[in-house]
Amino acid sequence: MGLILPIVFLGLMASLSPATIVVFVLVLGTARARVNAAAFLIGWGLSLTLMFTGTYALAASGASETQSGRTSVAVLEIMLGAVLLVLSFRLWRRRGIAPHSAAESSWGGERLLERMQGLTPPGAAVVGVLKQPWAITTAAALVVVHSHTTGLLVLLAFGLFTVASTATVGLMFLYYARNPADADTWLAALRDSAVSAGPTMGALTGFLVGGFLLIAGLINIR
Repeated sequence: MGLILPIVFLGLMASLSPATIVVFVLVLGTARARVNAAAFLIGWGLSLTLMFTGTYALAASGASETQSGRTSVAVLEIMLGAVLLVLSFRLWRRRGIAPHSAAESSWGGERLLERMQGLTPPGAAVVGVLKQPWAITTAAALVVVHSHTTGLLVLLAFGLFTVASTATVGLMFLYYARNPADADTWLAALRDSAVSAGPTMGALTGFLVGGFLLIAGLINIR
């Protein structure tokens, strides 16, 4: 239970990223919506897997060798948490400023929107890789390292994080696949809501994850 709750928490924070929601809605609005959305999810899953396993392998290797290695992992948590808090504060200051367009509010999505109608499955996969929240995935891997979990429990933690962090885009894709005619209006409303609340939601997510990492690092540092 001590590991499950933090992992699910981090997964849900990743899942609720406004930038990811906006971009995925744009992907669903392309000419080859289903194929592109599936490619997006493949890229997302590949990025998540590589980032999680890579971070876990490096951090676990250092933590298992020496006491200084375990301290280094805690310091990394503190540094990552501090960076997220700073970025979140800057994002918080943008709240209430009306965006000119959905693309402008999706943190680098303007060029993507311009090319969206010509988006191909490989391009959608690349977008999925880039939009996967690497910082939160890294945080989840560090939490698993500090829990001293091994074997099947590591796989369980990875599975829980994957399901939780992919829940929003996965459910959006399933809804679109089952009701494409009705989904357009709902997705457009969701996009507009995510654009409007983007800076606030993004900042609050960063504050929560950054604060969590900072506290965890301070507790675990030796």
